[in-house]
Amino acid sequence: MASLEEEVVGDIWCNFEAYKNLVIMCDRFGSRFAFTEEEKLARDFIEKKFEEYGLENVRVEPFKYFGWKRGKASLEVLEPFEKTIPVISLVLSPPTPKEGLEGEVVYLGSGSPDEFKAKKDEIEGKIVLCSSAASPDGKRYHRRTKYGYAVEFGAIGFIFMNHNPGKLPPTGSLRPAYRMAGEIPAIGISKEDGEFIIRNMKGRRLRVRMYNESQIVPDATSWNVVGEIVGSKYPDNVVILGGHYDGHDISQGALDNCSGVVSIMEVARALAKHKGSFKRTIRFIAFGAEELGVTGSTCYVDQHKDEIPRFNMMINVDGGGRFIRQSFEVHGPEELVPYLQKIADEIGYPMKVKTTLSTASDHWPFYLEGVPAASLESVPDPMLEPLVRSMGRGWGHTPADTVDKVDPRALKEASLVLSQFLIRIANEEEFPIKHTEKKRILKYLEERGVAEQLRIQKKWHPESIR
Repeated sequence: MASLEEEVVGDIWCNFEAYKNLVIMCDRFGSRFAFTEEEKLARDFIEKKFEEYGLENVRVEPFKYFGWKRGKASLEVLEPFEKTIPVISLVLSPPTPKEGLEGEVVYLGSGSPDEFKAKKDEIEGKIVLCSSAASPDGKRYHRRTKYGYAVEFGAIGFIFMNHNPGKLPPTGSLRPAYRMAGEIPAIGISKEDGEFIIRNMKGRRLRVRMYNESQIVPDATSWNVVGEIVGSKYPDNVVILGGHYDGHDISQGALDNCSGVVSIMEVARALAKHKGSFKRTIRFIAFGAEELGVTGSTCYVDQHKDEIPRFNMMINVDGGGRFIRQSFEVHGPEELVPYLQKIADEIGYPMKVKTTLSTASDHWPFYLEGVPAASLESVPDPMLEPLVRSMGRGWGHTPADTVDKVDPRALKEASLVLSQFLIRIANEEEFPIKHTEKKRILKYLEERGVAEQLRIQKKWHPESIR
């Protein structure tokens, strides 16, 4: 195994393929956002590369969802004075009436559940403004949770403010597109313009008119791209390495998540040269429409529900390759933590494997069905980590998520770490981590309060995968 690892790691370190693929996908294809021609170009490119690299059973698997087309959006302050503020639509927002949507703004701080519940009697019939910042107690709540509470308490519109400076209005999805689109119009606004509104509504009411010309497109089609290295001894046992290839339509989506998908492609290229060296099947998946509520992977799990018992593990790459240092975060079960830490120690890679409970990426539908799941994460320098964490998404979901933010060395680092782990995981004689019963997972989510957030997001459907 040592000679195989040395050859694979040396191949990755001496190769520039991952960064070249990143440049092509970002500079030529742009955002790769669902329901665009750019998405089709990226789909075909990944399929071609999987075939070129020598993967087996390469295929493109379509799925249906609620598509969306961005339209013009604007925000006009009507009272106490008149001013036009630049904004963008949030993904899956319905359009406003042609004459616009008028209403008084109510400010909900970071938009945490407690902040919403404290002002629930002030929300009905108004337009909610809240920030992407962490809540006062330090917890982070997803945009979809904040939007869900706005809808639940009768708001007629939703304004989502970036908490990072830079005149960067954020985007992001509002609902799970595999089930539905948004109910009330929603827009993103920069921190600077949001603070302008907050300053000028103190001690008086502030009314606005919102315009949004975006369109919901029911019954749209997107695609997952799949390729395999078939196992030599246990071909029916599958280890999945996956991540999404779509970005948001306002940027190149270089960090989120082209860096992740080109790392997956690089691992596929390096390992496919050694077919027959892996006891288990390694399945590489580039998921579509993740930015629309984790839609591609959810549809994939639903389409492959009969295979779930044979999925040994799912490794998600959504954020890997952004910084030089790499680490794993385990979603479940906890027994996966010492298993991955042992591999890290054996290969001499300095990482501390941690646990996290995250619902907003492609590991989630696998985790919900009991499949052992972990994500490769990029870790900033320890001295900078508190600052980086406070930034949340940082440049993600803004026009600033561009190729120049990606360090080519980080792509190499992510690819070589993934390769070394996969070589060992795929060659286990008996995979030591078992599936978790779904009823145990659901009970755990109820106890942690996550189920409440998922209900508000319209993502709680334990009776079905999608």
